[in-house]
Order: sequence, then C-alpha cells, then structure tokens
Amino acid sequence: MPSMNKARYIMIGGFLGAGKTTAIARLATHLASQKQRVGLITNDQGSGLVDTAMLRARGFATEEIPGGCFCCRFNSLTEAARKLSAASGPDVFIAEPVGSCTDLVATVTYPLRRIYGQ
Repeated sequence: MPSMNKARYIMIGGFLGAGKTTAIARLATHLASQKQRVGLITNDQGSGLVDTAMLRARGFATEEIPGGCFCCRFNSLTEAARKLSAASGPDVFIAEPVGSCTDLVATVTYPLRRIYGQ
C-alpha cells in the first residue's frame, strides 16, 4: 500500500567507478532493515543498465532512466518517481545520476524543490 507521507529524496552522485551503486545498495538494505520502503532510480547514457538489473535482483523496486542524464531527462526522473510511488509507495527515493552530470543541484535539486517543496 503506497505511503501517504511525503517521501525523502536522496541523490548519490560521483564519477564512474566511485562506488555509487555499492553505496546505494547498502543504504537501501539498511533502510529496508529499518522498515522503510525504498524506491531506486538508476541513470546512464546507454540502455539496458547493468545497475538496474543488479538492484532489481536484490529485490529493490527500481526504475531506470537510460539515454541521458537526469538534467537532460528531468521529466523522466519525475515519471520514474511517480511509477515507483504508484507501485510501492516508497518512504525514501534513492537516485543514482550518471557521473557526467555536472551541476545536479542547479539542474535537478532546485527544480525538484520548486515543484515539490522541501
């Protein structure tokens, strides 16, 4: 049953090979052990994302945004969150942007705050 409370949004960025997916999997596991529903959003320039398959195999509700970064595919980011909300009502969204996003605060965080509030 979807949560009626406002969900938290955590974005974990970093360069290719920095350990983003490992950190996300560990954080999601920890939050799930605390009885939090977690929704993951993966992102990459390509398609058929390996990270998505790995996180889904671990049992996490995961949506992916292939073919461009969050800032270039902002509407896809909000649509992925909407799909996860409808399917599993996450208490926490954890998003993994592609490492090539240069200013996530200006292009993703500020627009999300403007649209959805704090």
